[in-house]
Amino acid sequence: MESEEPRPQTFVERVLALLEEHFPWLGSGDDEPVSGADTINEVVDLYQSLLRERDKDHGSGGDSGA
Repeated sequence: MESEEPRPQTFVERVLALLEEHFPWLGSGDDEPVSGADTINEVVDLYQSLLRERDKDHGSGGDSGA
């Protein structure tokens, strides 16, 4: 019997998971009001986490000029 190892998440899968985590209303279909300030804070947090993830994947800890 062949054991299947779980494949690592792709970058796109990680981004989608982060979007679902930070912005649960995106795919909900509900028309609930969303605070603009909260959304901006979430976008900034998401951006920072994506930068950390990118730097970790590339083994770089410095600024890449982004």
